[in-house]
Amino acid sequence: MKRTPIVILALLSLIIIPILSGVALAADRMTYEEYQAQLKTYQDREQAARDAIVAERKAIDDLRAQITAVTAQIEDTWNQIFAALGMTREEYQAFLASIAAIEARVDELARMSPDKLLENAKELDQLEAKVNELLALKVARLTEPHDRLTRLAARIVGLKNSLPKPKNDIYSVLRGDYLWKISGKKDIFSDPWKWMRIYSANRTEINNPDLIYPDQKLRIPRQFGRDDHLVVKGEFLAKIAGYPEVYGDPFKWTKIYQANKSGQFLSDPNLIYPEQVLSIPRD
Repeated sequence: MKRTPIVILALLSLIIIPILSGVALAADRMTYEEYQAQLKTYQDREQAARDAIVAERKAIDDLRAQITAVTAQIEDTWNQIFAALGMTREEYQAFLASIAAIEARVDELARMSPDKLLENAKELDQLEAKVNELLALKVARLTEPHDRLTRLAARIVGLKNSLPKPKNDIYSVLRGDYLWKISGKKDIFSDPWKWMRIYSANRTEINNPDLIYPDQKLRIPRQFGRDDHLVVKGEFLAKIAGYPEVYGDPFKWTKIYQANKSGQFLSDPNLIYPEQVLSIPRD
């Protein structure tokens, strides 16, 4: 009799434990209806993604069509521009290439030392004249060439403004010296015919080139600035004024004459000499 409760408890455990275990397994399992619902959710998401892909592809195709239309419109506009300018696309590209060549040369000049740049001062004037010539063309009204040429003009002006002043050595006149003799000395010019350079550099201190004095201090020009012009054989004032790096206008010769007429240096506008250094006034 004492063993009966124990037997009952054992039997109950055999019944209850499987039932509890079944309940737990049922909780972990998905019902068919739940599976169907979850599957439908995934299918809907997949279809939405496919629809989005189709929409994006259509949008891409539309954009490509718009790009093609705009490209054709741009091409037609350029053709109209070239027709108005009276030039071909190839000629326009050649025009841009000429600007690029000037840009490259200006870059080279900008990297030079001040003294070396001074030696190329005339080239700066020539480049400036070329840029102004290009700016005067109809094609230079287009944005790209106009902007590039405008920047070039500003750079060239900046380089010209940075040029150092002309350099001079100082020579102390000895007893028995005269300009021809001084010019012929090895440490001066080794050429007596260049005496006019010394006279030109000192014309405000020398009233008579045949009359200099012991201990007089003379400037010996070694470099000339852009506002100086060294006369060579065959030149005359109108010819000098007509140079692009001077005025580009021979009728402006009077400006040179007015800036240099002093004493015996330039008393006759029709008579100038090789090795004479003339001042070129700038506006």
